[in-house]
Formats: sequence, structure tokens, C-alpha cells
Amino acid sequence: MRKTITKIICVAAAAISAAGLALSAGCASWTRDGVTPDNYENVTSNGGFAVQTDDYVYFVNGSELNTADNTFGTPLRGSIQRISKQDIAARNYSASQTVVPLIAYAVNTDAGIYVYGDRIYYATPSTAKSSSGVVQNSNMEFKSSTLDGSETMSDYYYRSSSTALDYRYVQPEEDGAVYLMYALSESLYGEASPTTNIHSVNTATGEDTLIAYNVSGYAFDTEDPTDPYVFYTMDVTYNLGSANAISEGYNQMFVARADATGAMDIDFSYVPDYNAEESPLYVNCGDFVYDGIGNLAYAERYSQFNYGYGGSQPFAIDRTDTVYDISHFKNGELTFTVQQSLDSSAALCRLTVADLDSDSDGSVDESWNAVAANDSLASRRLLISDDAADYTFVEIDGEEWALYSGENGLELGRFSGGVLTDEFPVTDSGSATLLAVREETTAAENGDGTETALYAYYSLTGGNGYTFWRIALSSSPENYSPNKLPYEEVYKYSEVRILDLDAASDWYMPEFVGNTILFASETEGMTAYNYIMACDLTSADGDMMSNAELNEYNEKYEAVEEKIDEYSEENNSDGSLAYENLPDALRYAFYTGDREYLAELIQAYVDIAGEDREHRYSERSAEIYLEFCDASGDWADYAQDTRTVNGGTVCANMQRYYYAVLGRMTDADSDGLRDSLRASYMQAYPQDTSTWWDDMGTAWQVVFIVAMCVVGLAVLGGAAVLVIWLVRRKKTVGKGGDDSRSHIDITDDKDIDVYSEDN
Repeated sequence: MRKTITKIICVAAAAISAAGLALSAGCASWTRDGVTPDNYENVTSNGGFAVQTDDYVYFVNGSELNTADNTFGTPLRGSIQRISKQDIAARNYSASQTVVPLIAYAVNTDAGIYVYGDRIYYATPSTAKSSSGVVQNSNMEFKSSTLDGSETMSDYYYRSSSTALDYRYVQPEEDGAVYLMYALSESLYGEASPTTNIHSVNTATGEDTLIAYNVSGYAFDTEDPTDPYVFYTMDVTYNLGSANAISEGYNQMFVARADATGAMDIDFSYVPDYNAEESPLYVNCGDFVYDGIGNLAYAERYSQFNYGYGGSQPFAIDRTDTVYDISHFKNGELTFTVQQSLDSSAALCRLTVADLDSDSDGSVDESWNAVAANDSLASRRLLISDDAADYTFVEIDGEEWALYSGENGLELGRFSGGVLTDEFPVTDSGSATLLAVREETTAAENGDGTETALYAYYSLTGGNGYTFWRIALSSSPENYSPNKLPYEEVYKYSEVRILDLDAASDWYMPEFVGNTILFASETEGMTAYNYIMACDLTSADGDMMSNAELNEYNEKYEAVEEKIDEYSEENNSDGSLAYENLPDALRYAFYTGDREYLAELIQAYVDIAGEDREHRYSERSAEIYLEFCDASGDWADYAQDTRTVNGGTVCANMQRYYYAVLGRMTDADSDGLRDSLRASYMQAYPQDTSTWWDDMGTAWQVVFIVAMCVVGLAVLGGAAVLVIWLVRRKKTVGKGGDDSRSHIDITDDKDIDVYSEDN
């Protein structure tokens, strides 16, 4: 029996392996055929939707819902794909390979996928089922796979009950292990109201450390998702847990690293039956940054919750209570407001992790005094006091500047002696969202050699209808004077749009791979799918396009639409449109390159609807459509400007020349996109409303009628003969004629004893 069971298990395992979804030893992972091993020595851009190694780009293959089928091996949209940098440079955008056939998903898009060592880390919707069989895809599971995709965890480091978890995968240099840091609102110990708590999971050991319990505010680094630090604030309650508890009017700021251990030692012996394991009142593994305690007029205010409690250093505090409110934490730079109880307004201040770590060992230096540090806040004050502004600190011409979105669009603020002072607008447009700041080398505007500058990429909402823009940053305000030349005249410090690129605003920020922009597209027809698109901005000399080249690129793109519109203006001699429906058909061809469909559609009108093709598209319209697809005839000029995309030659009158899908679409999505574009731009496909009778034709209809008459007469004649025969037969039987049927004698023979044993 035991051998039989063993055989059954082995056969089942072999069947699963044959399907490519084998469970490895210990039932802790799925295995499959992996891709070629990668050199992962240098990894950049961790934490977005695309991570770069030396030779490859690992990316999330579009935005997928958490409710989609996430069975391992099933997903394509939303899966983690890999493509070589060489293929991206050659615009072989479809040459990707599936690494992790699971949906990489997160509502909080400040963190995405990460590569550390030979593993890739991500979040994915749970496929676990409830007792009633419902898939629990509103839960998130945090997993990793080998970088070649050959092994994927079937278990998880942590499972969240929310898809909106704020998280980071980080690797502190001093520790070396990879940690999952996350923050969430939860009733950890059965509280009536949930508390916000910060955790850190050591992925090597599986240990989940509660770094801080019941924080009032926190911030992970939104610009560097690999930053292992988290800043947070906590309120202060004296006599916590007792009937005499007092909530103070100040708070405290702390910082913790992912590998932090050892919570502050708080003595709760005054609380009856206190159990630190089942229901702790205070957990804090961080280091003090600021203690907002005010004037110590009452000695009892200074307690075990304060910085320096129990030490020998006295504090002479000449201020009122202070409240800290974290604004942003970006690339190691923290901005926060400081509000003293007697001040009428808050001051916006700035602090870096380096300020706290003078010996660069990764921890807060012992010389940092969280009480005395308040006295130096004036030197950290940013005089631009808009605490809602999201500052990006940049270096221009060797000086530090703050770049941010203000009332006048993007603005630059100058530092003087470490303090942010005057400001000036960079763009003419308001409501700008900064996407990236990149140093780029382009052709010089005077046409002589190259020049390097710092460029800001940003998106605009409203008015102009375009999303992606670029402008060079300068330390000279006069470069952005109101009288500057428009970008059409090629001016380095003017706003330049980038085609009609439109990115999904609720997904990850665009990424750059060399001179190619990767973005989740919401351009025409793509909104329902949100796959990644790649836009190559490489100039003829191999550098990033300069303003002049980008303007020419824009004009080339716009010229296609302008030429298409010209067909809308041509009339016949009777005043009717010469090319009715042609412009939209050309737009369909622009997006799809579908050469055959118009001919198929026209033939359908003739064959199915019996309509003259002139009713929908003229013969000349059909010819122009083919000329467009072949870049000939009216469109021959576009054959002079070509690119190789996915191994084929594409002319400049096709969308793929400018940008194309990166990765692979599912067959259903590809068909759906094509069908939606057909519905938008092509005439409706004629419906075949004819019946089988209509399809026979007149001659065959006559033949059919004659045949049916013959069959009908035959049926009637046969029925008459049958009736006559039955009547005659009945008469014969009634006269006592021979009846050879069997008869059963049912008369009672009284001479037979039916109860006798013999009978």
C-alpha cells in the first residue's frame, strides 16, 4: 500500500513538472525553466517598474488589476519580463522573456520591483482561497524569485490584508540582508481604533520586527526607494497606561534603519498586570532626532519618554512646546515643519540623514542631542514656507538649488548660506508634476560639438493637451525671462514638449533606459490596457536629442496628422466630400499598420450588404490607404525617413516609428486594442441580415419550390394509400378471417389445486 501511494505521488509530481509548475523540495517554491543567467553586479533604478542590471532591464509588463487570474504561470500582462539593453537600443521591443509569471502589483507606486543579488523582489495579489472558495486577491503577498526565474516562492515573507500597503525592499550596507519595510494601520493588539505601525521583515530569517508602534506620522524616501531609513513622529503621553495619563502638547521625531532592533526600555511597572508581549503600551526601536519638550518649569514633565532621561546632562530649555510635522523625505533629504505653541506660524526646515551620522557608520551619532538640536533649527529653515511643496534639491553650476512646482509652474529656489532664499519661475505653465531630473549630453545649439546640461522632465495637466515636457535648468534667472524665444525657434531654456506622450497618472513614474523613455501608456486606444511603451529619443549622432532635434521630431510627428487632415478639405465638383471616411481610416492605419483591413471591409459591403463600395470608401480612398501603408504615392516622402522596429522597417508616418509597445501583449488584449481602434476610426462592419432563402437566388428558389411540390404530392399520395389499406384490413379481420396471432387461455380450471406442492 505504501509503495502504491508513493507511485501516485511520483506520477502526480511528474505531471505537474511536465506542466512547468513543479513544486520543489520542501513545497516552498515553484520551479520552471529559467532564462539565461544575468550579470547583476551593477543594479540601478530599483523600486520602480523597471530595474536595470549590466545587460538587462527587468520590467512590469503593464498595469494589471489585482482581480485578474494570478495562478502561477498564467499572467502575461502585469508579469515581470526581461529584455536586453541591446534589444532596447535596437528597438526590438517585443524581444522580452517572462521571468516571473505572476502579477506584480501595488497601489502605492512609490515602490515596485527590486533586484538584490541573484533574486528579484516584488508584491503580488494573493491566490489563497477562503473556506468558501473565494480567491483572496484583496490581500497582497510579498515574495521573491531567482533572477533567472527558475524558482519562485510559493510562500511569502509577509501577507497584507490591504493592496495599498506602503512598503520598501532595502538592503542596508552595514547589514547585508534584504529587508521588507512596511507601514500600515492595524489593530495589532485588539485596539478599538487601529494604530499606524512600522515593521521590518528580515527576508533571510523571516523575523518581523515592530520598529515603531502607534506613530503619528512617518515618511519613507520617495525618490530613493532603496533608502533603508524611515523618519516618524510619536506623540507623548505621561503616565501612559494609567488612570492619570496626560497627553502632552508636543511630540518627538525619530529615525530608524531597517535592521533596527532593541526597543527603548520603558518601565511600566506602575501599570497593574502589564504584559509587554500581549499588549505593549509603547514600542520604539528608533533613534531620537528631535524632542519637542518645552520649558521644564515642572520637573515631573521630564520623564522616561524624553531624550536623555536618566543622564547627567541638565537641559536649560528656553522655549515652549514644539510639534514636528513631516512633509517629504526625498533622496536622503527630509523637509518638515516646526510649530512652537506660542508662534503664529510654522517654519519649514530641512534635515539630511548625513547630518545625523557624522561618522558615516549608518546610525545616529552619539554627539547628536535631540533637545539641543532645536536651538539650531533656525539655520535649517527654508524661507519659502510652503510646507506642501515637494522640493527636489539639485546642483546647478556647482550650487545647490531647490526645484519645485509652484503657482507659476516649475520654480527654482536659491540657497544662500544653507538657507533657501529667492525664487524664480522656470516654466510658464502651472500645475506641473516633476517626473525626473537628468544630466544629458546633446548637440550644441550652435551646431558645434556637444553640451551637457541638467534637464527637468515634467507633466502638465490641462490646457495644452500634452503631458510630457522638458526644459534645461539654469542658475541665471534671465534665461527664463518672459521675452524668451518660443521653443519653435530653438531656445535651450524654453519648454519643449515630447510628441503626444501621455502616461498613466495612477501608475509608476516614467523610467529612462539610456535615451529611451519607458512609460505606462494612455495614448490612443491604450487606456484600457496600460502596457509599457518605449519612446526612443536618440539623435543621429547617438546622443539625446537637443531642443532643435526634438522640435524637428515633434514637427515630423505633427505633419502626419496635418497631411491626413488635408483629405478632409477636398470636395467633389458637386460639393460632396471627395474622401469621406478616409482621414479616420488613415488614423487607424497610423496606429496599427493594418494594410489588409480596408480592402476586407470594402469587399464585405459588396458581398454582404450588396452596397456599392463608393457608398463608404471611394476607389481612390482605397488606393490612398494602401499608399499610406506602403509609404508610396501621396506618402512617398515618408519612405525617406525610416527606423527598424521589432526587426521590420517602419516609415515616419507610422506610430511605431515614434514609440511602440515594450514587451508582449496577450492575444486578447492585442485583438481588443485592434477592435477598439476599428470601432473608433473605421466604418462599422456590415451585418449579414439575409436569410438562407435570400442567399439561394431566383433560379434556385424556383427549383426549390418545384421540388417541394413534388415531395408534397408524394407524401399526400402515400398517406391516402395507407388509409385505404388499413380500412380494408380492418374489414377482413371483422369477418372471421384467419388470425394467426397467439392466444392466452385465461379461463379458470377448477380441477387444478394451485396450492398443491406438485403444482
